[in-house]
Order: sequence, then structure tokens, then C-alpha cells
Amino acid sequence: MSETRSIPVPGLAPPPPAPGIDPQHYAAIHRALLTGLLGNVGQKTDAFEYTGTRGRKFHLFPGSGLFSRKPPWVVSAELTETTKLYARTVAKIDPEWVERVGEHLLQRQYSEPFYHRDSAHVLAYEKVLLFGLVLVPRRRVHFGPIDPVASRELFIRQGLVEGEYPSDAPWARNNRQLQRDVELTEAKLRRRDLLIDAQSRFAFFDAKVPAGVYNGPLFEKWRREAEQRDRRALFMKREDLVIPGPEAPANLFPDAAVVNEQVRVPLAYAYDPGGELDGVTATLPLGLLNQVSAQPFEWLVPGHLLEKVTELIRTLPKDVRVKFVPVPESAAAVTPTLRFGDGSLSEQLAWQLGKRIGQAVSPAAFAHDQLPDWLRMNLKIVDEAGKTLAVGRDLEELRRKLRVEVKKTFEELPTGEWHRDGITRWDFPDLPDVVEVKRPGLTVRGYPAVVDRGAAGVSLRVLDSQRQAAEATRAGLRRLFLSQLGGDRVKHLQRHLPNVDRMCLQYATLGSCDELRRDILAVAADRALFGDDDVLIRRRDDFVRRAERAYEGISAAAREVAAAVGEALETYQSLARRLSPGQGAVAVPPLLAANVADVRQHLVDLLPRGFVATTPWAWLKHYPRYLKAIDLRLKKMLNAGATRDAQAMNEVRPLWKRYLDRRDLNAFRGVDDPALTQYRWLIEELRVSLFAQELKTAHPVSVKRLEQMFVELK
Repeated sequence: MSETRSIPVPGLAPPPPAPGIDPQHYAAIHRALLTGLLGNVGQKTDAFEYTGTRGRKFHLFPGSGLFSRKPPWVVSAELTETTKLYARTVAKIDPEWVERVGEHLLQRQYSEPFYHRDSAHVLAYEKVLLFGLVLVPRRRVHFGPIDPVASRELFIRQGLVEGEYPSDAPWARNNRQLQRDVELTEAKLRRRDLLIDAQSRFAFFDAKVPAGVYNGPLFEKWRREAEQRDRRALFMKREDLVIPGPEAPANLFPDAAVVNEQVRVPLAYAYDPGGELDGVTATLPLGLLNQVSAQPFEWLVPGHLLEKVTELIRTLPKDVRVKFVPVPESAAAVTPTLRFGDGSLSEQLAWQLGKRIGQAVSPAAFAHDQLPDWLRMNLKIVDEAGKTLAVGRDLEELRRKLRVEVKKTFEELPTGEWHRDGITRWDFPDLPDVVEVKRPGLTVRGYPAVVDRGAAGVSLRVLDSQRQAAEATRAGLRRLFLSQLGGDRVKHLQRHLPNVDRMCLQYATLGSCDELRRDILAVAADRALFGDDDVLIRRRDDFVRRAERAYEGISAAAREVAAAVGEALETYQSLARRLSPGQGAVAVPPLLAANVADVRQHLVDLLPRGFVATTPWAWLKHYPRYLKAIDLRLKKMLNAGATRDAQAMNEVRPLWKRYLDRRDLNAFRGVDDPALTQYRWLIEELRVSLFAQELKTAHPVSVKRLEQMFVELK
């Protein structure tokens, strides 16, 4: 036994091993002795204490050669009890030896059987004990030979019924596809009661798979023999999986939606309340993100139209909604009158509801954001590799979020002749309305544009938005005209603008003289080239003809623009002097402080830096009248007109705040809404009608009209 030890003497070499015993044979000797000493086995469970069989606790005898090392497992020749129970004549052992020599005395316990997908076997955890001493606390073993009945049930239930058995055999593919079809029908109909329960599916396989087949290899051996007799022995039929119930017709729940008249967008269905993909999900390629309208997605799918109409009616304001009670009956009556996919759902529904009650219903009265998520189309945006870039139910929000990615995608399109730089004359083909670029599985629409590059001339690019292309091309053609006009002619026109030196002085608080000259000439070039015509020039011959006419008329256009800007700046400077603190400023009574502050802010809003270039000529030409209206307002206000001025100011303020809020929101979301621009300038006309009615307005305008216009803004 390992109890024997030698005490080294200083200055002498360690003694040799006991004669006749090879150290390599100690393990064999210990295993041999272990067969008769199984009751004296122990495991270290504390710093000094060992746990033995039958729950006994003992310590190593201090004189033992193993006392200082304290191995994890030991066997002793004797256990002696003095002040403590001590183990004497001790040897280190491996617990695996105990399993081998004491097999007939071991107790084995099995727990937590489970199906293991990778091995296709049923496994369990084994615990091995010797007289209550745990030799193996938890070990995975094959459970099939131990309990064939329970293993077979687990294999069938989890492997075959739950589909965890990795088989690509025809029977497995057939059954998986059948189950997917039934689950898709459930998702479309938003039900969970069409697929039979797991116990019924278990019964199908239980009746076919014989006893003793409890793992993958045994199953495959049996299956090959069974399919020689009947190759469809394990094929399920639809009636084996479906509880009798309604179907989901393909025309009500299509697999794809058509957008842009020809592009098919795949649709997926999920019944997962609260989940990200609950409802209907359209997978949209990134290249189409800025080209599709929200209207086709507003309709969702025909199978959900009735539910959507019902919920939309419920979102109406109460005074309107009560006219359609009971709502389900009204929805059922009006839904068949709608032409699915034709234009806007909100507009059609508002029209049909209005006909029912003989009163107009505004399409803007529907609160789409109050609908349950599953009644709003979910959009999944993917790149060319199919990687998901973003998921959401707000198309405009997705466009804002992926603005950079969309732009990058179009910059990388192989557009050939529509990607050029450094152009100073029209030496390219006529601009088509649209070009189609074919990518794998996708045809992308692009819109060729002439892009202004300043002193570098113009470039040809393909943009993803028709409106952006039109706006860019107008500015680009203006730059192309100025390039062909020649630098000397441009400088001459800028130097000889009427009253330009005086205008520069008056503009000094807003910007530099060079900026003012450049902006006036840009507006004049636009006027000379396009006039009041909003039709986009796409043909070279049309551009040449207009450029020749503009060459002759640009001087007159420059004088026209300069006259309007000069008159506006003249009034602006007069107002600025009177409103600024210091000599010459008007005395403002405390009662009028808020009114005068409103006038100051109005001037800031009306004449920001660069206002000449950023204001459309259709409104810039009215600037003299707008500034005169401010001047008249100030005079009336200071001449005992405080009460009326305050009333008018309170009418304008809410409208202006709505404009600012929507403008900021659109800027954040990357939305350019021409109707909002129109709304902004009609507020300016409203100010004229309220504060200086004698100047008259360019368009009929009132607070009520503007409120209705804002409601109809997208």
C-alpha cells in the first residue's frame, strides 16, 4: 500500500523503491486490493474530511504518507475510531476503478430523458452510487436500451412529430410542407385551431413505427424495409393534419403584391400578436424604397379589408363615428363598394361613408396610427444579398432611416451614359422620363437628371425619385445655361444690376454683396429660361431654343428680379431701423411689446440669409407687398390699433406654429411636401388680409381655408 514511506537522511540520496516492486505496478496492486475494500472508499468533501460509504465521515491518519497531499479519492485498509474516525494505510484511487470492480454493488439512477437532435438518440442523465456514495453525479447515457418504451415515445414525439429528426427523405419533406401550408392558412386567417394537436400527430406515427425503434439508426433501418412494401408508408395527407374548417382563398390572401404596375413584392403572413412580424409583411428591395407609393400597402390584402375598414371607422372622431353605429354593420355594408387597390383606401372609404350619411367625411379623419399593428402593412427592406436592413410599418420613417443606403445603391447602379461629370454644354442624348436597370431578380426604375455642380459645370446622374430628378434638372439646366452664357457676360450682368450698390448695403446684415449678385442672377436666369412654365425640359432642341430666347431676355429678367428685391430691401431696412434698439427706433409701449416682438420675428422668418435664391419667384415677386404689409401693421398698431392687432396675431400664430412643426418633422424624415410650401405662403397672404387689407391678396385666403388645407396635408 502507499502507506509505506522512507524518511530521507540529510546528505544521503533518497532510498530506492522497495525491492521487487515496479512503481508502474502500484495502480494494478491498488485495483486488486480495491476489490475487497469497496466499503472503505472515500471522497474528499472538505479541507480535511472525507465522505465514505453509508454516509460515514473520516480523516486521513496524520502519519499517512498521503496526509499532506489529500487526494480527491482514496481507499484505506482500515478505519480506526479514536477521537475521530481515521483512515489508516491509505492509497490514492480513481473512481472509475470502483465502477469496474464493484459493478455488482452499484446503484444507477436515471433522470431527465430527452431527445438529442444531432445524434438522433434519446439520452438521459445517469447517477452512479456505491452504498450511498456518489461516484458519478451526472453523466449522459443512451436511454434507449435502458427504457425502450419511454425512449420510443420521446423519439416519435420530439423527433418525428416536432420535426427535430434531421431527415430529407421524401416522407419528411412532404410532411413538413403540409404542416407549413396549414400553419400559413392559420396565419392568414389569424387562427390557431386548424392544425391537429401533437397527440393526434403522435398517434399517426405510433400506429406505424413498431416497438423497439427508439432512435434514428433503428428508425432508418425499419423505414427502408417498410418503404420497399409501401413507399408512401409515412406520407401524411392533409386530412391527417387539418381539423375541418375554412380555407384561405389565394385571391383574398395573395403571395405577392404588385407595385409600380409591374414589380411583384413577396408577402408573408404571421399570426404573432405583439411580435415584430405580426400580420402581413412585404419584402421590399432597397432600390424600390423611394419609388413605391404608400397607397398599395394601405389596402393590406383583400382578406383583411373588412377588419381594417371596421377599425378605421372606429378611429373617426366621436361626432362622426356615432353616425355609423353599429360599426360592424356599417363596415360590412360599405366594404363591397370599395375598389381594392384603386388609389387611396382612405379617400375611397371617406367617399363611400359620406354617401351613406349625406355628409362629407375627410380622408384625414382616419387615424391609421391607432390601428392594431396587424392591420398595417409591415415592410421589410432588404439589400441585394437578401440581408434585412430595416423593418417597420411607416414607409416614410423607413425612407428617412435608409436615405443614405438608398442614395448609395443608386450611385452604384450601372447607368452608363447617365453617369458623367464636368459637362458644360448639352452634348448628351435627350433625357428619358425613366430608365430601367435590371438587377438579379429586380428591375429598378431610375430618373436621369442634370445636376448643378457650381463652377464645375453639371453632371448626369440617375436619381431614385422623379420629383428630386425634376428639381435637380431645373437647377442643372440653369447652371448649364449660365455656363454657356460665358463668364464675362455673367460678370457684366452682375455688375450692372439696377441699384446694386445700394441693395448690397441694405443686404449687408443678411449676407455678402457677392451672394446677392449671384442669387439675383440665378433667379433671373431661371426666369429667362423657364418663364412661368413648370414643364421640364428634356430634349436638347427644346433647351437650345429656350436658351437662345433666354440669352436675349436675361437682361430684362435681371432688371425685373432686381427691382422686386430692391424694393423689398428698401422697406426692410426702414423697418429694421425702426425696430432695432437705438437712435431712430420707435417707442414701444409695454402693452405692445409682444406685438412688436412678433413683427421682429416675422421679418426674420421672411428674410433669412439667402432668401432670394431659396424663395420661388412666384412668391418672391410679392415681397414688396409683404414688406409694405408689415410696415402698415406697425403703423396701425402704434396708432391705437393694439386690440385688433392682437386679435389678428392670435389667429395667425396657431397656423404658423403648425407649419413650423410640420416643416421640422418633414426635414427630420427627409420628406419634401410641395403642399406644405403652398400652405406657408398662403399664411403670408393671410397676414396681408388681416394686417393690411387695403393691399389686397394674390389668392383667396382665410383662417378656415388654411385649417382645412392643413388637415389635407399628407
